[in-house]
Amino acid sequence: MPQDEDKTRPRLQLPGCEPTDRPLSELVLEHLRDGVAVVDMRGRVVWMNRALERMIGYSSAEICGRHPSEFILPPDQRPSPEDLANFRYRPDGGLFDRFRVSEHMRADGSRFWNQQSHALITLDDCDGSDGDSDGQLVIIGCRDITDQVDTESALHRAKDELEYAAFHDDLTGLANRKRLTAYMRSDPVLQYIRDGQIGVLQIDLDKFKEINDTLGHAAGDATLRHVAAGLSRNAGPDDLVCRTGGDEFLLICARVATQDALMTRAELVLRDIAVPLDWDEQTIHVGISIGASMAGADTVSGEALIQQADQALYSAKNGGRGQVVFYTDFLGRRYRAQQKLARELREAVEENQFEVYLQPQLRLESDTISGCEALIRWNHPERGTLLPGVFLEEARRSQLLADVDYISMNLALDALQALDQAGHHHLTMSINVSSPVLADENYPGLLDWALQSRNLAPGRVCVEILETTILDGGELDVVTAVDRLRRLGVHVALDDFGTGYAGLAHMSAFEIDGIKLDFSMIRRLESDPRNRVITRSLIRLCGLLGMDVVAEGVETQGQLDILRRADCPCIQGFGLARPMPVADMLSWLDEMLPLPSPLFFTDQGPRAHPIALPDISNG
Repeated sequence: MPQDEDKTRPRLQLPGCEPTDRPLSELVLEHLRDGVAVVDMRGRVVWMNRALERMIGYSSAEICGRHPSEFILPPDQRPSPEDLANFRYRPDGGLFDRFRVSEHMRADGSRFWNQQSHALITLDDCDGSDGDSDGQLVIIGCRDITDQVDTESALHRAKDELEYAAFHDDLTGLANRKRLTAYMRSDPVLQYIRDGQIGVLQIDLDKFKEINDTLGHAAGDATLRHVAAGLSRNAGPDDLVCRTGGDEFLLICARVATQDALMTRAELVLRDIAVPLDWDEQTIHVGISIGASMAGADTVSGEALIQQADQALYSAKNGGRGQVVFYTDFLGRRYRAQQKLARELREAVEENQFEVYLQPQLRLESDTISGCEALIRWNHPERGTLLPGVFLEEARRSQLLADVDYISMNLALDALQALDQAGHHHLTMSINVSSPVLADENYPGLLDWALQSRNLAPGRVCVEILETTILDGGELDVVTAVDRLRRLGVHVALDDFGTGYAGLAHMSAFEIDGIKLDFSMIRRLESDPRNRVITRSLIRLCGLLGMDVVAEGVETQGQLDILRRADCPCIQGFGLARPMPVADMLSWLDEMLPLPSPLFFTDQGPRAHPIALPDISNG
């Protein structure tokens, strides 16, 4: 640079300070935080500032005259000596119009991300005598952007993780409902549906709650992962496996052409998941039920296909579990009818569309009416009066059974109060109770309040418990529940005794006040001598234990005679009277009492008419 020109360069002079001899541009370069290097057209370093020395860990003396690629590129990316010897900057190249980001390596081996900018300068006082520069140099600006790259990488990872989490289940790693929706609406899947080349397997674990309750939630999580792995092993490359709920899974099978192929896949899944799971020195036996559906000519969407599989699963669970059920139109109609019943049942609970019918009970020793059993009826606004067999199972599935039971309890106590007000102070009332209510710790208190509010004595109420409630009670502590009721002062009886369960064991295990012999035993009294012996023995045993016995379903004079000879304390059944509304029961008592003694049934047929008013025999 000519000395005259150097003299014209501005010097830095601050107010009150002596002017410095160094040019302002030199001071700026020395104090920049960004690195600056000057290289010739062959890429050899001519000069660099201190910031670049600090950035790369080399001094100017170490690298001047050398190509930076020899030492700042990672070893596996360094060019060969031949490439370095042939390297030239092209003034018309795109390098001078953009930033370039590269991973470089410091002298100590650590790596950093270097953002570089390149500028071409021409020196007026250079004659290009070296044959390479043509009076041109390249200025390289360098900025360490490692923190920025790391931050952006972390943001990208976080974005990817969030996107993955948005579409996948955290526990199993399977797709979730959001991913399922996107998959079912994708163009390939829509084409599979149109071609009838897709099937759905809806999977639900059998008795998963028992695994959680007995072994803990860690075992439950391991079970869910076991099912997820089994489904993934049986999924094709175009299939989708997803977890849609707590213990509910879906396997969408693409490119499946026939029902047989889909059912074969379902059986493979069933067998695979049935392989016992070894967990924490425990063996867990995993059972599943599967509902299957296949796209057909009338399939309008993937959502409809999943709904059909869900309906098939519903049938599989109700049919005994551990099986595969394929969707059919008949199954769909039945499912829709059940769903309609469930909706109407909820409305019935909300609007109190129920009433109780009463069926009288007869004490054989005195031929007197001693009490009634309250039997729930649903006054359906369109279908008329519905018997419990029509709706109680749906009430259980819809978790409305407790609501129905509490409604029945209050209606039964209202009926007992009405009997009381009519002068029948000696009559008792039998109330049926299900396991959800029996398990409710508040039930005895609610029953006690209901009795007190009607000024009724607890001893006039008998709570009837099914044997199936004892066997299928799950977490229900039946002994404690029965004890709470008996301490309240109400009686407790075992209902439907003799239906094939271990009835005698229950008699010894629980402090109960009586049993009700099931009608299945009573109807065989006249035709089955062995059944007569068993019935007489049970009545005698209950007498020794101080327990009451009610024989239900008594319809014929022959049955009545056998029970009299067996000293059965009490009977009820169509032979005496059918269940009837409370008002009809009051009329029946007024007309029929006192009963003749000994009492004879007037009809010996298999469906004996009651000794009751003709207009109430439709109950």
